[in-house]
Amino acid sequence: MYAELTTESLSDTLAYLIGIGYPLEFALEPSYLYCPLLDLKLAPEAFDVREVYYFDKNTPREDEQLIYVISSSTRIKGTMVLTRRDAYAENMSFEMALKLRTHPYGEWICS
Repeated sequence: MYAELTTESLSDTLAYLIGIGYPLEFALEPSYLYCPLLDLKLAPEAFDVREVYYFDKNTPREDEQLIYVISSSTRIKGTMVLTRRDAYAENMSFEMALKLRTHPYGEWICS
């Protein structure tokens, strides 16, 4: 689930993901993902995180950029770009935090 790309370009990676069938963009809300193009809200139980790519660019760890590759139970596919800081926001629901954690042992608990 956690992957590192050989490319250093976030935009090239997003273009690649669009090309393989992940065309939509999602935004993070405290208890769901939102797709503005479809005006769609996905609760944590309605989607899966297929992969997470990160781009560090020699920045502090909390400013690393993450691309979440998302697919829903209704076959809606897309991506969400966050900083690590955004991925572990304080106002996020517990269920959403569980869904977005990038470490199998719950890195978000220790952040």
